[in-house]
Amino acid sequence: MGTSSGSNLPHQMLPPRQQLRTDPHIFHKRCINTSCQNQLPADDCPCEICANRKGFCNLCMCVICSKFDFEVNTCRWIGCDVCSHWTRTDCAVREGEISMGEMVFKCRACNHTSDLLGWVKDVFHHCAPNWDREGLIKEFEFVSRIFRGGEDTRGKKLVCKCEELINKIKGGLAEATAVKLILMFFQEIELDSPKGLENEGMIAPHDACNRIAEVVKETLRKMEVVGEEKTRMYKKALLGLEECEREMEEKAKEVAELKLEMENKKQQIEEVERIVRLKEAEAEMFQLKANEARLEAERLERIVKAKKERTEEEYYVSNYLKQRLREAEAEKEYIFEKMKEQESGGEALKIREMLHGYSAPLHQE
Repeated sequence: MGTSSGSNLPHQMLPPRQQLRTDPHIFHKRCINTSCQNQLPADDCPCEICANRKGFCNLCMCVICSKFDFEVNTCRWIGCDVCSHWTRTDCAVREGEISMGEMVFKCRACNHTSDLLGWVKDVFHHCAPNWDREGLIKEFEFVSRIFRGGEDTRGKKLVCKCEELINKIKGGLAEATAVKLILMFFQEIELDSPKGLENEGMIAPHDACNRIAEVVKETLRKMEVVGEEKTRMYKKALLGLEECEREMEEKAKEVAELKLEMENKKQQIEEVERIVRLKEAEAEMFQLKANEARLEAERLERIVKAKKERTEEEYYVSNYLKQRLREAEAEKEYIFEKMKEQESGGEALKIREMLHGYSAPLHQE
């Protein structure tokens, strides 16, 4: 039984838009898979499917759905050792080409039956060392899905083993160790099979001793592998614990630094609040002084205004008195002139009386 659907295809991968050719003149002459493009029928296959199914290529297409993909070195495709036709495992399960009793595969092209467990063993033996962690988990899950519904005891054991290895890989088991464990499981299950026990009863004593020695060696090797894996996991756990302790110490230092920083911030906030209170008190004091200064200014303004009004009144009175004094002086001079003119006329007495009568009212004013 083949191990992959792409073992006969080149490793070149083309863009998806070039994976199909739709030219009607060459559609049925060459494979439409651009990674294959073999002349049809491939290898001049005379089977009924290649002869009657137009455009079918037995090197890369599924004999059930006639589809192809670029999955290689995987359990997703089953190859027939007799006719070299390929079948997608999902199609074989869906169409009932896999018997759930003895877990055998029946090829639809040639009706040949093959042991599924042997096929899985060959795939893992040839391809598993090249799988990465994600690919190995997917293959274990796919094999578990194939054998989960079967009644075969070996298939049930394989399902349990696959699930166990999936959990171990997710827990940190190395891919190479997982491959070794699954291959050892296949050897153990082959030795425990009825065919192995029947043949074992027919071998010579010397061969039986050699077989027993091989089994013991294999068991010891398995124990060593398991011990190494346990040691590796212990060291990994120890490193993880040390890393956690270092992280806890770092976190504790960070917490202490944060607490110190919080204390400093708290002191700074208190200092700022104290300064704010002081500035508020100063502002209130300056406001009070400003109010007092404003009141004093208003009082002085009233005083200045009153003095100004009194000064203006005194100024007007002084000007008035000066004006009357000038008028009186002028009138006096005028009278003296008249007296000089009338001295010779005998009117001096009359003039004195006039002057006396004039001086009295002037003093009253």
